Amino acid sequence: MTYVDKPTVSNVVKFDDPNVKKVQKIKVMLNTGTDIYQGACKKRGSTLKDEYRKVAGIAYMDPKDMARLGVANWESVLVKSDWGEVVVYAAHSRDAPHEEMIFIPKGPWANVIVSPETYCCNDPTYKGIEATVEKSDKEVLLMADLMRSVYRKYTKNEKNVDELPSLGEMPVYRKK
Repeated sequence: MTYVDKPTVSNVVKFDDPNVKKVQKIKVMLNTGTDIYQGACKKRGSTLKDEYRKVAGIAYMDPKDMARLGVANWESVLVKSDWGEVVVYAAHSRDAPHEEMIFIPKGPWANVIVSPETYCCNDPTYKGIEATVEKSDKEVLLMADLMRSVYRKYTKNEKNVDELPSLGEMPVYRKK
């Protein structure tokens, strides 16, 4: 394993636990922060690649919360806050138990749902954000596709950018 290889996430989610009540949506406290694997991808310049999506477009959750929602590792979940919504992968947190709390690495996916308010400190609020999580059948977008979908980057005034084909993993340049 190299320094950029992310360790596998064991599947400890127990869907057959009789103490777990199934729900459609859960309220959570969202925390974001840096992640060593995300940092390694950024240093290598691979933020447009699938490997970056798998280390930064992810919500680490308590296994009981995952069981309540009926999601397994690497299935998609929709995270919504007062500032937006984003589809990310769900993964069992190695720091469990911490029911009703999720962690998303700082980056493009987290930026969609954190408060832009800086409260005079020039840094957004990255911790303690109220959010909801629900199972999703949508795909987690690559970074360029996320930028196009959320911020309307790399478009030519197309009306429904979500129906456009993926920009893929190659750099996107705008011609002047």
